[in-house]
Order: sequence, then structure tokens, then C-alpha cells
Amino acid sequence: MSEQIPDYFKYNKENNDKYSKKKHYELAAIEKDWPFIPETYGYHLVDHFTGCWRGFHCLYEMDDLQLLLKSFFVTLDCSVASPPDLNGVAGKKGYGGFWEYKQVNLPLDYSGGIILCADVVGPEDWCSDYERTHHFRDVMELRFENGVLTSKTDHSDTMKEIRGFTDLSFHEQEELVADYFSLYSNKWINHYKL
Repeated sequence: MSEQIPDYFKYNKENNDKYSKKKHYELAAIEKDWPFIPETYGYHLVDHFTGCWRGFHCLYEMDDLQLLLKSFFVTLDCSVASPPDLNGVAGKKGYGGFWEYKQVNLPLDYSGGIILCADVVGPEDWCSDYERTHHFRDVMELRFENGVLTSKTDHSDTMKEIRGFTDLSFHEQEELVADYFSLYSNKWINHYKL
């Protein structure tokens, strides 16, 4: 089974009283319905690429506090010669059969929370069809109202603490994380089950 390309989120995290460079976080959980659905913009997705069964992947970012779709990569039917523009940006044929839309800067009107994860840590056997939240070094929760960031919470230390509970079984650790993030119950992103 091919590893699937997740959606990424570029984000600046305050670290030791100085701003670190923007790093790529995986978008791991979404509290409410996500506002960007490619089909509503006229894209008819196909799954030409085994690493992206859903037919697209995205890069999100924030401009000041506004949530933006920064880049969009989509696989379309081979007969498509000129796909629709996205926020005034024309698609360009890219690597692996993807059409690429860069610098889209489409504001997204999302109200709710998201969980971002970066830097997998832990034993090799933790790797599975998708990683669990406590298997990441950096875990951030961002909350938005109408696409504007209203709060951020760094859960990295709590996830490290859960990783340290070696007397707990794998499933007990999973239940602890599920309880901790109960707001996101049944809302974790698993691109293998799409």
C-alpha cells in the first residue's frame, strides 16, 4: 500500500521566545466540515496516482491571522486540457500527472478547530497506515472563527507525556489521546479510508 500524500499546513510556531521558520505540519483532524471541496470549484477528480487516492492534496497557510488555501494539486482526467482557474490562478501541468495551482491565496471561511502534527517520533513499529497524534513531536491545535485565527494551543508536551506511559498498551494510549481530543471524536483524517 502506498503512503498517501496528506494535506499540509505551513505555520509559524513560537518556540523559546523566538519565531521559528514556517514548517510543514500535517493536517490531522478537523472539528467541523472543511470549507474547501474541489468539486464545488468545478474539478472532477480522478485517482491516477497510488500515493493520492482522493485525487488532490493541498497546502494551507495563514496570512496574518486569515486561513488561506495556498497551493492546490489535483489529478484530472487525461482528456482535460485546460482545467478551471482557481481564485484567478491557472493550473500548470506538474509532476506525476498533477495539475498545480500555486500562490492561490484563497481565503477560507472556516469556524472550528484543527489539529496539526509534525515530526514523527518513537519506535519503528508505530508506523502504520497513518500516524497517531501522540506519535508526533509537535502537535498544535488552532481555532478559527470565519477563517480568522482566534486561539492556538500547543499539545506537544502532553503528547510526549502520553508517549512516556510505557506501562500502557497501544490501545490504552490511543484511548487516552481520544479522551484528550474528545472534541475531534471520529474526525481524524485517514487518507487510506477516503
